[in-house]
Amino acid sequence: MVAAGAVALVVGVLGAPSEGEDAPVKVERPKPSPTSNPASSPASSPGASTTPTATPTPLPVVSGFRFPIEGACLPTEDDLIPNAPREYRLGVHEGVDFYPGRACATIDRGTPVLAAKTGIVVRADVDYKDITQEEMDGLLARSAQQGFTEPAVLDRLRGREVWLDHGNGVVTRYCHLLSIQSGITKGTVVEAGQVVAYVGNSGTPEGVSDPNMENHLHFEIRLGDGYLGQGLSAVETRRLLDLAFSP
Repeated sequence: MVAAGAVALVVGVLGAPSEGEDAPVKVERPKPSPTSNPASSPASSPGASTTPTATPTPLPVVSGFRFPIEGACLPTEDDLIPNAPREYRLGVHEGVDFYPGRACATIDRGTPVLAAKTGIVVRADVDYKDITQEEMDGLLARSAQQGFTEPAVLDRLRGREVWLDHGNGVVTRYCHLLSIQSGITKGTVVEAGQVVAYVGNSGTPEGVSDPNMENHLHFEIRLGDGYLGQGLSAVETRRLLDLAFSP
């Protein structure tokens, strides 16, 4: 259950781009509780104005995604889902990590990565340049000096990436890729379950020195400028992830 006072989400399903624009799901915000002494309430006083009710903020709630690796499931460890701390770069995790032995499926370097839903490729790093040890040291030093990971640094640390746009502000990101499937370029329409890339370790500190370390898929569901589960507890985030991967 959602904690008391939290926003209650009205569940809706977002369609793929070819299905047209879906109406955004509304957020029903809790109404203020009545005052203990109605007679002292400003609204009950002669001539007092009533505070207008705020318009609910549209918030997409996603479902209908498939797992981006065949046979995978959500990892049980909270450090592999959104909002887990990433101390090495003074930031937080923004997606789900699918590691060997920790997400049901067989996952190795080169395992196919599948489109989680029908969409349009809006980014494919076909000309990606590997990070050198010198560059990695500089990126992490910058984060340590600033006390946070700035967007440009975070993007570089995600390694080789593919992004798919599913419409209504929903985008999925596939990161740390070894390589990208032939024919996957910006503007390509892909179907759910289609191979878009292959598991690797690009962008990870360990991957700079050893190609056999840290091979996994980092997968994000983006909602506008944020990510699914942003700022929520692990329990609430898992509830949204379960919904996302439901029919």
